[in-house]
Amino acid sequence: MKISVVIPVLNEETTLENTLKSIKNQTYKNFEIIVVDNGSTDKSVVIAKKYTQNVLFEKKKGPINAIVKGFKYATGDILITCDADSIYPKDYFEKIVKKFKKKKNLCAIYGPFLFIENNKFSNFFVWLFYITSDFLSKIFTKTYIVGAANFAIKKECYLKSGGYDTTNNLASKDFRLAKKLSHLGKVSFSPFLLVLTSNRRFKKEGLLKSLKKAFALWADVAFNINKITYSTYYTKEYYRRKNEKEK
Repeated sequence: MKISVVIPVLNEETTLENTLKSIKNQTYKNFEIIVVDNGSTDKSVVIAKKYTQNVLFEKKKGPINAIVKGFKYATGDILITCDADSIYPKDYFEKIVKKFKKKKNLCAIYGPFLFIENNKFSNFFVWLFYITSDFLSKIFTKTYIVGAANFAIKKECYLKSGGYDTTNNLASKDFRLAKKLSHLGKVSFSPFLLVLTSNRRFKKEGLLKSLKKAFALWADVAFNINKITYSTYYTKEYYRRKNEKEK
């Protein structure tokens, strides 16, 4: 099975290389890397071209638009989205392929996040919180707590589902796609499919504010409220900060 890894990028020169190195060092070698630049003004594109010839450009703002473009270009059997500030364990792809080969009705796999900056003790509680939250969410609302940086989808299922819905401006696209995929096959949470990501956004906004936002996004999908828009989070201020390069 071939894997297509899609990485949306906007001014990530400080973190992108480490992400790409972790992907290049995978034990499973049948994969392609597709970087989709969303308007970078730093050296992100230069860095990306050191690791792949598949560097695309998406003018329409928003990482979801970059991911959709990357998926259209992808030639793999499995589609994986990666964040440009995350680190992937060497056996990450290997674990994913084994699960898809083992379960033929599997449409998607996702797993929890740990923070690069945390120690093992702190990350244990992050991991436990994620597992518990996902379990309760599925039991009571049939909503999968999926993050784009740790989400692997069988291409066949993605195409049949219609993929990410970019015709509306609703937020939480990953949650919504996971629900659609669950009607075609199994969407499986794998507690040991781990990804290390940066907690820079939590540091900037503060833990309580970040959790409040995350809960609001989840509730908007879980209870069919459908009021939080994509542009609420990807505002002019967001892009102004991005163009100034996050510090």
